[in-house]
Amino acid sequence: MFRGLRLAAAAAGLLGACCVGSSSAAPRVSVPAPQLASVVLAFIRVFKSGAKLGGQPLSLAVGIGLLEQDAATAQADFADLQHETQTKAGRLAIAKSWGTAFITGSKLKVKSTVVSPPVALGDGGLRLALTISTNLGTVRMALGFVETDRVVDIVVLGARLNRAVAQADVGRAVSAVRQHLRAAFSVASTVQPVIGGTPQQGQTLTVDEGTWSGAPSGFAYVWLRCDATGGACAPIAGATANTYVPGGEDSGMTIRVAVTGSSTVSSQQAISLPSAPIP
Repeated sequence: MFRGLRLAAAAAGLLGACCVGSSSAAPRVSVPAPQLASVVLAFIRVFKSGAKLGGQPLSLAVGIGLLEQDAATAQADFADLQHETQTKAGRLAIAKSWGTAFITGSKLKVKSTVVSPPVALGDGGLRLALTISTNLGTVRMALGFVETDRVVDIVVLGARLNRAVAQADVGRAVSAVRQHLRAAFSVASTVQPVIGGTPQQGQTLTVDEGTWSGAPSGFAYVWLRCDATGGACAPIAGATANTYVPGGEDSGMTIRVAVTGSSTVSSQQAISLPSAPIP
């Protein structure tokens, strides 16, 4: 099963009894958390019972974000999840996992679980409808999944007993999560890059990228040859590493470097101040 989903289900087990069953029941972890070496951090957002997103008041509203080591890993995990939802067996495994995680420890006893085929959301997310038949009635839930840069986020909405979750609510929740994640991973330079080293021919100059918000996953460099005042700059052919060694053609010129920080969401360029003129 999708490893991030199992971790989220374990986290849901910590909250399950208080959210869809008796509020006095002791929460239990019903799904063991797997060993996820690639997950850097899991963060959970819980809204109190009765919260509304536009439809009926909800019994449960939980968001669980999994921060991966890199965007490629998050994309691979999300692709695994999408693949799993394409089969009835895969959807049933998800339904049973989430049903067990949320119901165990409450007065509700699971009789059967059913999960609908996946529905794609307009912002690249995914929605599943989950129905759990219990000894006291029917629990209906909606699961939303979205991936942005290094985060796979899972939204869980649960209706009150024998009520339905409005289909639009999970779309609203996933869209809100997507907006927050895109804002979090929008790259911006907050402290200008700085050139270190002695500005002389044959001496290596090194760039300190400065400080960035938006968690850029990588940097690209273009060294610039400028006039003595730091203006009229032009890219130096082939100078695209984080170091540069001035040569004879740089005599009397100043050097600057343009650093571009990027994530899968956005990129931005920042340019250093000019060096002293090269003797």
